[in-house]
Amino acid sequence: MLQMDKNNLEDKASDTKIPIRLSFLKTSGVPGILSLWYLNINGKIYCATQKSAKIVSYLQKNPECAFEISCEKPPYKGTRGEGKAKILEDMGENVLNQLIEKYLGKKESTLSEFLKSKARSEVAIEITPNKIFYFDYSRRMRDI
Repeated sequence: MLQMDKNNLEDKASDTKIPIRLSFLKTSGVPGILSLWYLNINGKIYCATQKSAKIVSYLQKNPECAFEISCEKPPYKGTRGEGKAKILEDMGENVLNQLIEKYLGKKESTLSEFLKSKARSEVAIEITPNKIFYFDYSRRMRDI
């Protein structure tokens, strides 16, 4: 596993259309994990969710988080790391629109219409990575 500079996250994961798995601590102290669409902008990771989502309150109480962006089929490779999350109430709709374009494209769909109808109550989650690791098991899995 290679440790990477946070600015290299863009190189390793920006074109993927798989979600980020974001881990956090619930108020009970139990860890949780959630899959979200994400963007990389200037070495930071951005997601969007409804302001009322529980993850918002969890991250506001404890911004420490971890994440993984990886493929689900062999050979396994991806990026994982740790960071601090911040909730940005004024950027939710903008981030959501960028996420819709990344994951769904410009063509209108039932899902894009549904997401856009709730855009005004979206908030952005900004993750500032402090550790990032890239892993690639292609060599050891080349015969799979």
